[in-house]
Amino acid sequence: MIAPVDVHDDTALKAWYAVEAASMAFDRPYASHRTFEALANSVRTPHDHGRRVLLAAKEQGETIGIAELDLPEEERSHVVELGIHVLPVHRWRGVGTELWRAADDVRRTNGRTLTTAEVTIPPKSSLAFARALGFKSVRREDHLAADLPLPHKPFNVLGYEILMWEDRTPEDLLAQFVGLRNQMGKEMPGKSEQDMIAHTADRIRSAEKSTARSYDRITAAAREILTGELVGYSVIFLAHGSDEAIQDDTFVKAAHRGHKLGLALKVATLAAVQRDHPERTSIHTWTDPSNDVMQRINKQFGFRKIELMHEVQRTDRW
Repeated sequence: MIAPVDVHDDTALKAWYAVEAASMAFDRPYASHRTFEALANSVRTPHDHGRRVLLAAKEQGETIGIAELDLPEEERSHVVELGIHVLPVHRWRGVGTELWRAADDVRRTNGRTLTTAEVTIPPKSSLAFARALGFKSVRREDHLAADLPLPHKPFNVLGYEILMWEDRTPEDLLAQFVGLRNQMGKEMPGKSEQDMIAHTADRIRSAEKSTARSYDRITAAAREILTGELVGYSVIFLAHGSDEAIQDDTFVKAAHRGHKLGLALKVATLAAVQRDHPERTSIHTWTDPSNDVMQRINKQFGFRKIELMHEVQRTDRW
């Protein structure tokens, strides 16, 4: 039986989370897994620009498989972001396919036409499952990890200064930061125009508010001293109650590349993590295989490849 999960029922939500944790631990021993707190906050106090639906497959009262559907709004109101997990001992019995069918019913009910998902190698079976359902791979990213602490020390780049903040973007930098985020989205490999999210000041503030319930955020931004222009940024997330750090976006405007600003930004955020959060023992990041510059920077930090992530999509026309 497959049914929606009451996200305010602690027992039901913990059973759902346990399946996700067991599935990931079986296939992906080095994967970064969100905390229960992060899951609970995301479904109980959702952000302002979408909602989330959780489904559970049960057998004799036990949760044996799960699906998660993220339903964004506004310019992505045609999209469903989907994830499916099945307990290892219950795989190859059609549970995943039944969860897919139930999730697709939710998609149709909500008038969505594009389903996206992330699958990883290993295991290869996840990509084969997605392809069997009609999904196509549209983007790849290497999942990289490194142990902390790292020996790198912050350094200056001539003509630029590195600004740092935690959680909330300073008001006087917000407009420029919005511009950087939108430029980053435009240049991301494999993203079509219809997939873009138009960041605004209100949307940044909303994301900061919802993220702060489960994560600390450290941001470094590069500013050109002569013009006062923000020309790059790097962000790290630190889940509450975790020993991991998550390296998110690092971006430098094209006209300012070649000065080691990307490296300087990553070093600045890492130094802040190691100074203020010494309990963190590893850091994870995701980088397009063709991004030679960022791959080279990550190699300097000692990152090692542990997985290959495929973003897959399926379009259903009405």
